[in-house]
Amino acid sequence: MYLNLPRPIINNMNKKKIINDPVYGFIRIPYEIVFDLLEHPYFQRLRRIKQLGLSSYVYPGAVHTRFHHAMGAMHLMTQATEVLRSKHIDIDPTEAEAVTIAILLHDIGHGPFSHALEHSLVSQLSHEDLSVLFMERLNNHFRGRLSLAISIFQADYPKPYLHELVSSQLDMDRMDYLNRDSFFSGVDEGAIGFERIIKMLDVRDNHIVVEHKGIYSVEQFLIARRLMYWQVLLHTKP
Repeated sequence: MYLNLPRPIINNMNKKKIINDPVYGFIRIPYEIVFDLLEHPYFQRLRRIKQLGLSSYVYPGAVHTRFHHAMGAMHLMTQATEVLRSKHIDIDPTEAEAVTIAILLHDIGHGPFSHALEHSLVSQLSHEDLSVLFMERLNNHFRGRLSLAISIFQADYPKPYLHELVSSQLDMDRMDYLNRDSFFSGVDEGAIGFERIIKMLDVRDNHIVVEHKGIYSVEQFLIARRLMYWQVLLHTKP
């Protein structure tokens, strides 16, 4: 028996999904535009780009992708902005959305095998430069809704602490890749106390700082980063 059922209206679908991440557990898509960016072919291509390039020849479990990493960094960013706003740091809802978009797209310019072939495929352009080009194309597609995110990503916005959450020596990018690379490679030395570091974040003189109670977590973060470079990122012998 044929039933003439109405077609679902895609525009009214719930875009605030929950995703089960192997590192952090359940994470949420905080904004509808983030869902739309995830669905775009420019972002979907990250599913086929290995986070650690050729490292899986040494560590067989290290086959995770830039897609995984971008999702994890986005999750940490939502936590960081919530913590800072709870401390009365001036981040309005529009800026919170924009900085989340900036971290989500920060690696969208990576090519095959990530850093391993970065300067072999496109000379004289870093993946950050290519990421900006991708963002600008996406901004045209989304009719200017990414303009603030691009400004934050390029450090042009008059609140430098927002850019520092995306790119600095203690940003959400580094926090995620240390945790994620450690998890998938099986090198435990890379695991960091990211939750405590994020809880200790604050802003002084327009820059990100860490409360004194978090100093030992930051020290462990720096040691973990050094060990991961020695054991995983710069490993040359399979």
